Amino acid sequence: MSAPCLTIAELTVESARGVRPELDRFSLAVGAGETVVLLGEAGCGKEAVMRVLAGAPEPGETFAGTLQFGMADAERVSKPVKPPLRTVYLPSVSSHPLSPYASTVSQLVRIIARKLDVPRPAAREEFAHALERLTGAPPLAAFERKPPALSHEALAWGFFAAAFAQKPEFLLADHALSRLAPTQARMLARALLAEQQRQGFAMLYAAMNTEVAAWLGGRVVMMRHGRIVEEGPIARLSSAQAHAYTQTFFKAMTPTQSVPGAVRPTGRGQPVLQASGIEFTREKRPALTFELRRGAALALLGEDGSGRHALVNVLLGLDRPRAGRVVLDAVDVGILSETMKLRLRRRVAMIVGNDDVLDQRMTLWDTVAEPLRAHLKLPRDLVATYRDAALKRVGLASLPGDRTVSELSAFDKRRLQVARAIVSAPLLAVIDEPLRGLDAFAQSVMRDLLRNLRAQEGPAFIVITADVAAANALCDDAMVLQAGQVIERGPLAELIRAPKEAYTRALIEASLGSLSPAAPQG
Repeated sequence: MSAPCLTIAELTVESARGVRPELDRFSLAVGAGETVVLLGEAGCGKEAVMRVLAGAPEPGETFAGTLQFGMADAERVSKPVKPPLRTVYLPSVSSHPLSPYASTVSQLVRIIARKLDVPRPAAREEFAHALERLTGAPPLAAFERKPPALSHEALAWGFFAAAFAQKPEFLLADHALSRLAPTQARMLARALLAEQQRQGFAMLYAAMNTEVAAWLGGRVVMMRHGRIVEEGPIARLSSAQAHAYTQTFFKAMTPTQSVPGAVRPTGRGQPVLQASGIEFTREKRPALTFELRRGAALALLGEDGSGRHALVNVLLGLDRPRAGRVVLDAVDVGILSETMKLRLRRRVAMIVGNDDVLDQRMTLWDTVAEPLRAHLKLPRDLVATYRDAALKRVGLASLPGDRTVSELSAFDKRRLQVARAIVSAPLLAVIDEPLRGLDAFAQSVMRDLLRNLRAQEGPAFIVITADVAAANALCDDAMVLQAGQVIERGPLAELIRAPKEAYTRALIEASLGSLSPAAPQG
């Protein structure tokens, strides 16, 4: 290893509310210019490492151990430490680090100015130069808008440019590529490697999935229960020679149906949904005709802005098509009143990757029972029976029923949505990026829960995603959307095996690519 940039020795972090230490005598060395990826499930301890190094502990946390930056003397950790190196923190867009009330660029420039100790006009120039180096980044003018007006991908480009503009010696990347579409995440990974090569900074990246570790390369440190299980290059950790826990983690990241194979069956019975000659965007596009039968599963593949949500809004009667006809549950949606549309949509379950979609003030029990009380008018004892059975199926029966949604983890909120779908007995389930932002084990459980929902309740599935691996684990057929039109469609296994369009190939490569590190940008 090169000269040390950071040495952590016997670091223990205990939470005021935790039973087990978040970090338990954790030791790690990072060399100058080296890339180290902390990999593990939620709660494995990587989050605590990032908080300590960023100097942002949670209230009530206690520390023990030593930190040594570069060749400086080792320092005992008993309170937040300010590193002597220029340490730059690169957050995930899902952490919402910016205020929603000021322009994005003004906030990022303020951070750069403070770190470099320069006037804001000079900091703005540094930000602009960093953006120019990033192939695929939005123009500077885009960041004059407030954060809520920008997509996750645009915000991520801004965060990366701001981090690079701070001229880091040591970069703390805290799940910085999470919640991004795979193609965008891979572009940013390449940009990160190129900028690291240009500036020579060391990097510690906290990751929850193996794809990011593969893209970044370097040394992977597998964590569990606040300790290091093993470490090494990802090629070795993904092999049969790895530790049993590491093998389990990598297996969880690989859907059982993610390898192209025989075409799977495509539903049964009468059509749940029929679309005839619909045009679903404001611009003139080729009309779309298809049907979806009960028990079938269709993936709408594409990235933000591709038209996936516009199509679904038309199918559910939320928006009117430019032309064509939609029939849902044998009823022409176009001739219904808003009241009748609302009644029809009660047969549609929504499961989405946005964890704030549930009412954060409601309890677990009320969240699951609400569809039963509102739509079926069942007696209280029968509601409780169905509710408890659904919570048991998704693995939430052990949690207190009076716990509010706001107290749940992202994984528990996602499972709670599945429980609501189970009691609703839907004809159609619209599933929007169900795995995004979850760690390996949570993704594996969610795939199983959704497959179980499809097998037992028998709804048709529409899965909205940019992740081809997730789609292939859940769906039979796919439509690939780009710029508001379907550019390719057919059995998903055939699309993966022989894509016709370059955009489809890019989606497949980003989701199902090899475990080789991403090449730096030219």
